[in-house]
Order: sequence, then structure tokens, then C-alpha cells
Amino acid sequence: MSQYQTVPLVLAYKGARSYLHGTDMYNAIMEYFGRVMSQQVRGPLKMVMHEFARNQVDLLYSIGAERCPRPENARLEFSLAGDVSGWLNETDRPVRSSRPYPEDEIIAGSRLEERAIIAALGAPCSTIEVLVSLTKHLHTTLLPGATGWAFTKLELQRPLSDDDADDLQVELLNTLGNRLTKSAVRVGSTLLGHIYFSAVGS
Repeated sequence: MSQYQTVPLVLAYKGARSYLHGTDMYNAIMEYFGRVMSQQVRGPLKMVMHEFARNQVDLLYSIGAERCPRPENARLEFSLAGDVSGWLNETDRPVRSSRPYPEDEIIAGSRLEERAIIAALGAPCSTIEVLVSLTKHLHTTLLPGATGWAFTKLELQRPLSDDDADDLQVELLNTLGNRLTKSAVRVGSTLLGHIYFSAVGS
């Protein structure tokens, strides 16, 4: 018997993209553990994107001190609640659907203040989608030299909740070598953690 669990996921592309989006990966991970864990998922969360996935992914994970070994086609690494570790591993199963991603609606009404952006009320999507859309808009406004920016890494003291969406604030803290950035994630005045983006062109 293997020391880890494998769960096939079925995700869709977002809009015109031809790769799976990090926000959908985050949501799939959190929805799965929200179902299988006996209590609400709490504690620190870390998620690191390694490569884009263009096919469907499997969720591989272990619970306890022994970490889940890295699979051959690892695209994302995560740890959760102090004792869950795992990966999203790309498979040969094709992605057969796409769905809209209303980024313009998400950032409409948001407010830029120097190196920070503050969410508008009532964005029509999940909290992680609000967070990533806000951060991308902040980057394209303050750092317009790159062709694009990609969500790379997330470190939070706890998972995002639905109630966080209307109080999200993102502040660009550091630009590391003009390719990687670190931004603070706040809910109101409380620091929740950090989000990292990478430039994908110049």
C-alpha cells in the first residue's frame, strides 16, 4: 500500500488560457480537504507553483510527519495545517472545458493607494480569485515593463475564508531581481501572509 493518497481532479481552463490556473488549483485543494477532514482546515498554508499544467492533475498527499514524495510531473507543491503535505501532478488526461474569468469585474471599483490595492465589495468570485486578480492588477500598474505576471507562491497564516474577500488589501513590498516580487496580504489591518509573483516576459 502506498504511503500517500492520490485523488484525480477535473479542472477547467480559465477564459482563453491553455493552462490550469493557480486559483483553481488552490480551490480544488481546499474544497477536497474541507470535505475529508473532520474539522475546519486551520493553521498555516503554503503553496508553490513549479510549472504550468496543461493537462489534468492528480492531487497526491500524505498526513503526518512523513512528507509525500515529489512525483515525476509535479506542477504545484503545498503544505497545510501543519501536517498535510502534497503535490499536484500533471497527467495525460486532457482538459476538456473552459469557463469565464471576469478579471475586469473583479478589479472594478478596487482602489490603488501608492504601492497597495484595496478590494471592492462584492466581487463575483472566490477569495483566492480576488487576491490573485488584485495582485496582478497592482503589478501591471506599478511594474508595466513585463509582458505578464504569474502567481508563483502563497504563504498564509491560515486559509482564506469567504468573508475575507471584501477586506483584502495587497501591498507590493519587494522586487527581487526584476523577476520575482513579494507582496503583503492583509485582511483589513491584519497581516495574513504573503503572495509572490514572477515576470513571464520582458
